[in-house]
Amino acid sequence: MNELLNSILGLDELGFGAQDVALELARPLAPWVWAMGAVLAALASWWCYRRLIGPRAARGALAVVRTLTLLLVLLLIAGPQLVRERTRIESDWVVVLADRSASMQVPDAPGGTTRNAQLSDALNRSSAAWSAIAQSKRVLWLGFDAGAYELTGDAPTPELGEADGRRTALGASIEQALRRVAARPTSGIVVLSDGRSSDALDRASLRRLQSDQIPVFSVPLGSPDPAPDLGVTGVEAPELAFVRDSTPVVVELERLGEGRVDPDSLVQLVDESTGEVLAERPVGDALDASASARVTLTPKGETPGARRWIARVVPRGDDLISDNNEMSLAIELVDRPLRVLYLDGYPRWENRYVKNLLLRESSIRSSSLLLAANRRYTQEGDVAITRLPQSPGEWEEFDVIVLGDLRSDLLGRSQLEALREHVAVRGAGLLWIGGEGATPETWFETPLGDLLPVRSGASLDSGRLNTWDEDVTLVRTPEGARLGVLELGDAPGAWPMRLSDPRTGWSRLRWMQKIGPERVKPAASVLAAGVPASAFTPELLDDQGAGALGAGSPALLSMRYGAGRVVYVATDEIWRWRYGRGEDLPERFWLPLIRMLGREGLARSGRSALLRATPKRGQVGASVRLSLELLDQSLVDAAPTSVRVEITRDDASAGSRPVELRLSPEGVLVEGDDSPRSFGSSWATNEPGTYSVRVTEPLLAPLGLHATLEVWPSDDERRRPETDHDALAELAQQTGGQVVPVSQLGTLGDLLPNRELVMTGPREVRPLWDRPLILALLITLLALEWVGRRLIRLA
Repeated sequence: MNELLNSILGLDELGFGAQDVALELARPLAPWVWAMGAVLAALASWWCYRRLIGPRAARGALAVVRTLTLLLVLLLIAGPQLVRERTRIESDWVVVLADRSASMQVPDAPGGTTRNAQLSDALNRSSAAWSAIAQSKRVLWLGFDAGAYELTGDAPTPELGEADGRRTALGASIEQALRRVAARPTSGIVVLSDGRSSDALDRASLRRLQSDQIPVFSVPLGSPDPAPDLGVTGVEAPELAFVRDSTPVVVELERLGEGRVDPDSLVQLVDESTGEVLAERPVGDALDASASARVTLTPKGETPGARRWIARVVPRGDDLISDNNEMSLAIELVDRPLRVLYLDGYPRWENRYVKNLLLRESSIRSSSLLLAANRRYTQEGDVAITRLPQSPGEWEEFDVIVLGDLRSDLLGRSQLEALREHVAVRGAGLLWIGGEGATPETWFETPLGDLLPVRSGASLDSGRLNTWDEDVTLVRTPEGARLGVLELGDAPGAWPMRLSDPRTGWSRLRWMQKIGPERVKPAASVLAAGVPASAFTPELLDDQGAGALGAGSPALLSMRYGAGRVVYVATDEIWRWRYGRGEDLPERFWLPLIRMLGREGLARSGRSALLRATPKRGQVGASVRLSLELLDQSLVDAAPTSVRVEITRDDASAGSRPVELRLSPEGVLVEGDDSPRSFGSSWATNEPGTYSVRVTEPLLAPLGLHATLEVWPSDDERRRPETDHDALAELAQQTGGQVVPVSQLGTLGDLLPNRELVMTGPREVRPLWDRPLILALLITLLALEWVGRRLIRLA
């Protein structure tokens, strides 16, 4: 029928029966108008024919024809037309943000699985729900860490890939996701994450979510209860050490998350090539009161040459992140004896024991001399010398110089100046052993006065140090524990309590200088304190002896001077400890001190210049100090005005260019020498990675000087393993969304609102009043009435 009408009316695709085509009136009339029109048309037709002469039936038929004609005219006035509505439905979007940062590898999900495995399992179990969502909505899958990026793969869920992002920026990722769906209807943003983020959603993005009514549905991953994680954040160790030397390696630990670290967790130092455990210590309660701690290990390397050691923690119980459990360090072990020169003024008891200790120790070559007031000397030791060193080159034969209780005028001023240069430039160690006769009083006004960690007392006590008028015992301080030189106990890192307890009798020292706090130089640190027997309490040993100074005075002080280190011992009574443990305790006291002093200059021995980067491991954006020190006098005499270095990133692309930096002079270390020995500058970068620094200055380039440093991001994912489900809940609440438990991810389709848009385009209109059929119909009706009137003779 529709085809017949379309054919009769001459209609094409916009005709009866076509899709979305409807018959309408251009000027629609109300139903009562149509009813009244029909009544009026009928009445008017009846009125016209009621009194005419002719058969009643004929007049009635003509009235009907006229009524139809009038109604047809009324219909044409209303404007019949065919109309097609142009409508389009735009589906709404769902944005899914899946966390791909390294924190997703933390195994704190139910069953001990990782957060990433929890996410993959949840997506697999809810695949049917995602298929249903994709039928009515467009789903945009984005992964995010420091930013958002599109995930690829087959529907209904994509391939997640590796979760290895080093930084999480949820706020920035949501902002980027909003830009991807700008001007499109969005029914919601689904965040699959542990909630930990280095940034927050900015106000502009939050206002857009609220104004556009885009809810955020948070799906928290991982455990809401923070668990502790133990990690290594840094390692400090000397660059060079002697073979079979107790080398202090300071391991920096950090407790992440909440909860207590098992005190039986171990800190170990392992040889990378052999796997041998060189030293280990339990963590104990070091991390109970603080989130970070420093543990000192004292391994003894047996194999000379360049070695690589690994500092690691072995947690007891669960460990959230295994990637932060270890850190490597490079060290070179030198197999040569430590060279010591011991000068004293008279054969006191301490002199005899220290001298014999140096002779017994196979790893030390010593020369011991007693200098008399008439400048005659008695020589002992296993290496004989023909005279006292005069120049810096002669002092260079010794790694450590021990000065006992001898008068300063027994050495000439030029000898003392050369010794000071040896310590300041070459990094030699100087050990002072105080005495009742001349040390330190006669040394304050000499060139070595600056190398004493105590001030001159000329304005205080007539230049002489007071002494305790009663017996004292030694108590190790936290700084002494950190340096690892006062480990006199049987357990690693231990200080025996009986050594500080005067009740043992043999631990009492009969003589000690009483150094007031006003006399300690600001750069000096106290390694041990002398506590009078009357003031000792066992509580002084709590907190590693931190309160000992309040009850006593410094007994063992350490101070850096230039490239070297100075140690001052305020007593010559250490030999008395032999009554408690024989030679064991004095040996454990003196040898680590001498070895520590010898290590300072080992890195400079035989070198013409030294390049250092401090710190070796720093954060992105933090300044790294690059310093160069000239050790060879010929290089100093060349007087370079600056030193050019080149910094390259080890993992940089082939097209990247190295950074050139100029090191500027930083002054002189030796009086009377105007040529700079030290050069330095600061450098910072925003790109994490491992960098190599090498000297390209033509004068120094043949030396092959280089240094390495590591730059890591300050917001490294591995440093923040705990979840932040509260942040996800707050984000959902602020945007009108809700928190969806990961186990109920399949119900997400019921929660998403319908934001699809129905788009209406321009209408297509085809008028019908001008169709030939309509005109023919009107003419037919008029003709019928005229013919009828002729037949009954009314026309």
